[in-house]
Amino acid sequence: MFFIDALIILSAILSSLWVLLQAFYFTRKEITCKHHEKGNSSVSIIVAIKDEEPSVIKELIENLSSLNYENYEVIIISDDKEERFRELSTLSRPPNFKLVRRDLPRGRKAGALNYGVSLAKGDILVFLDAEARVDPDFLVGVSHHLARSPALSLRLRVRDPKNKLQRLYSGITEFSMNSLFRGRYLKGLPVFPNGSAFAIRSKVLRDVGGWKEGIVAEDLEIGIRLYMEGVDVEYVDDVIVETLAPYSWKDLFIQLKRWAYGSGQLLPYSLQMAKKGLRGIEGAIYANQWGVYPVFLVVLLIAGLLSPLFFSSVYTWIGSLSLFLISTLVFSVRSNTKEYDIRIPTLMISAFIIGYISGLMKTGFNWKVTPKKEVSEDETWIPLEVNLVSFIFLGSGLIAMQYEFLQGCILLIISLILLVIP
Repeated sequence: MFFIDALIILSAILSSLWVLLQAFYFTRKEITCKHHEKGNSSVSIIVAIKDEEPSVIKELIENLSSLNYENYEVIIISDDKEERFRELSTLSRPPNFKLVRRDLPRGRKAGALNYGVSLAKGDILVFLDAEARVDPDFLVGVSHHLARSPALSLRLRVRDPKNKLQRLYSGITEFSMNSLFRGRYLKGLPVFPNGSAFAIRSKVLRDVGGWKEGIVAEDLEIGIRLYMEGVDVEYVDDVIVETLAPYSWKDLFIQLKRWAYGSGQLLPYSLQMAKKGLRGIEGAIYANQWGVYPVFLVVLLIAGLLSPLFFSSVYTWIGSLSLFLISTLVFSVRSNTKEYDIRIPTLMISAFIIGYISGLMKTGFNWKVTPKKEVSEDETWIPLEVNLVSFIFLGSGLIAMQYEFLQGCILLIISLILLVIP
C-alpha cells in the first residue's frame, strides 16, 4: 500500500538526514580567543547532588577551591537523606562554599537548581555536575565571554578514560562537541546548553523564569525556552569542563535512556520552535534527535506487524535501508572513528526507542545517579528492555515472513543484532 511505503521512505529520509547533517556540521576549526580578560562580576557556582559518594564531593570542593578568581561562591544543593548529608557536612570547605539540604526535594534536579539560584548572590550563574573538574582560570574565561553574551554552553571533555567503553564514549563526546555544538554554532544554528557545563547571567535566567521543575531534561527545556525568548546561547571552545564517562554498559544504557525520555517528554513543547523558520525546524529536530535516530527502524517494525493488513514493496525496504546504511557509513568516515564496537549503536537504538516512547507516554521515571567510580562489570548483562525490543522485532519478523518474506528476514536480522549488547 502506498501509505506504508511513503511512511517507510519518509522515516528513512528523516533518520538519514539527521545522521548526514551531523557529518556536515562536523568541523576541526577551533573557536579561539587569544586572551581572557578577568572580569569583576560576582559568580555563583551551583551544583545539585543526590546519592553522590563523599569522595566525589570532596574532590569537587578541592577543585573549585583553587579557582583563580576573587569574587565567587559555590552552592552545593543536596537532595540526600539525612544520614548521607551529615556525612557530607563533615567535609572541610572554604567560607565561600555553602552545602545545604532541601528538606522537601521537589521538582527533580531543576527544583534543586532553582533552590540554589534563590540563595545565589552572583551576577553570573554557573551550573556544574558533581563530577565536573575545571582548571584554575575557569571563571576568568566564563566572565570574559559573558561580558558579551547572555549565556554560554561550555565544552565538555571526558577525563581519564580507562576501558574501551569509556574511550568510545570520549570519542563520541568529542565528535558531538565538534559537530552539534561548535559546528552548529558556526553555522548560526541555535545552541542548546548542557546542564553539566552551562553559564548564564543571573538576570537573564530570572527573566525567563528559572528552571522548569519536574522535567527530566531540564537543560534541553531551558535551551528551547531561551531560543523561543530570543536569547542566543554562545558556544565556547576555550572554557572546558572535564567530566567522567560511564564505567559500564548498564550505566551507559540508563544514561542514554534518560536523555531520550527527557526529549520525548518535551516533544509538544519543542515543536513550537518550528514557528521560527528553518533554524527553528532544525532546532526542533535537534531537540528530538533521540527519537529521530531510531524512527526508521520503528516504522519498519510497525510495517512488519501490519503486513497481514497492508502490503509494502520490497524495493521500498531495500532502497530505504540502503539510504540509512550509506548515511551511517558517511557519518562513520567523517567522525574518523579509531575504535568501533557494534554494541554502541545497538545500545543507543534500544535505549532511544524505550526512553523516547516512555517520555512521550510520560510514564514514571526514576532518576538514578551515574556511578563515578569503577565497578565490576558483568559482561553477560543484557537489559530487560533490550530483550523486549528484540523479541518485538522477532515477532514482527515472523509475522511479516508469512506475507513478505524478505521484509521479515530484515526484521529478524535487526532482532538478532540488538542482542549483541552485553
